Amino acid sequence: MDKKIAISTWCTDDYAELLGLDKLQNSVKYFHPDVDHVIIDSKMTEVVNQVFPWMRPIWMMAPTCSPLAQKYDMVVHLDADAVVVGPMDELFNSDADVIGVRNNNSLGQAGAHGPISIAHQPPFGDGWMIPEQGFINAGLVAANNKDFWEVWHDVNRQVAEPTNKGYYNPGWGDENDTLNQIFHSDKFTSEVIDPMGSGVSYGLSNLWGTGDNHWESWSQIYIKDDRLYLDDPKTGEPMCIKVLHQAGGSIAAELNKAAGGFRNWMMSVVSPDVREYLEVVTHG
Repeated sequence: MDKKIAISTWCTDDYAELLGLDKLQNSVKYFHPDVDHVIIDSKMTEVVNQVFPWMRPIWMMAPTCSPLAQKYDMVVHLDADAVVVGPMDELFNSDADVIGVRNNNSLGQAGAHGPISIAHQPPFGDGWMIPEQGFINAGLVAANNKDFWEVWHDVNRQVAEPTNKGYYNPGWGDENDTLNQIFHSDKFTSEVIDPMGSGVSYGLSNLWGTGDNHWESWSQIYIKDDRLYLDDPKTGEPMCIKVLHQAGGSIAAELNKAAGGFRNWMMSVVSPDVREYLEVVTHG
């Protein structure tokens, strides 16, 4: 691989065991042993919080990825409640300044709920709604352009300012909101690497279900050609899964605690043969 690539995952020490952070590290190493995986732990996040006391925890990605961008050609942020289950060629081969993955599945839903999107507002856009299938999830975002991380960080700072006069919408508190404003602007070239019809899935596009169950679809995952697949809920076309990302906020946290950890819970919702596959790629 010509690019020098780093994956960054921030996870406080108290959550590292609950989420089984070592399993994520093992899965990265299984498919991409030549890619550095940097863990941002409690000590490092405390330093960031001291330097930027205005910052919300959900904005941790930009200031922790920015220093890495000075040393690497591509930096990838990957959430801790994820596992890599296939080679991430689409991601690493992209030449776009910023690379993202879908936040909504092919049914136009974010997990088990309705669609999530926002208006593309000034100074980035003129008020039009970002298409549901173009709205990306901050749980996996990458950049070949090192300036992106600083721009994202600065937008978060301006949103946080008490003196915000509306130039930046103070309702953009979610990391996905500020990310999508930049992603869909003309500041950077951008690419969604798992659009509908692409035959691949990198996260929330493989989540759907009913009620608060975002993960009913995971019981339908199957193995073909030594890889994990899931049929698109709208077209029926097979999607090769590259990343499983739990997401789900407080609901997921309670499920993980009840199961004795995220990895235990994940193993309980997939079929036996998929469980065996996951055990292999996360074993280390």
